[in-house]
Amino acid sequence: MDKEPSDLLIAVCIGISEQQVTFYRRETFLLGDGSWLVHFAFSMPKELRQQLTGSFTLLLRAPRVPGDARQADDA
Repeated sequence: MDKEPSDLLIAVCIGISEQQVTFYRRETFLLGDGSWLVHFAFSMPKELRQQLTGSFTLLLRAPRVPGDARQADDA
């Protein structure tokens, strides 16, 4: 991913509304491998953060490049 993920994309990934993402989303960081780390506010209601880690974050992994010899984490 070469540009910051939209609120709509994040909403689809975690199953909440785009408006909720806009309200609770805080910082977004590009990681060295092309993935994005998205932080949410600590005030985000529990029922909205089911797909997040305990630190209120979402990791959007970069797609693997064809020919990349590294193993996927879930393989």
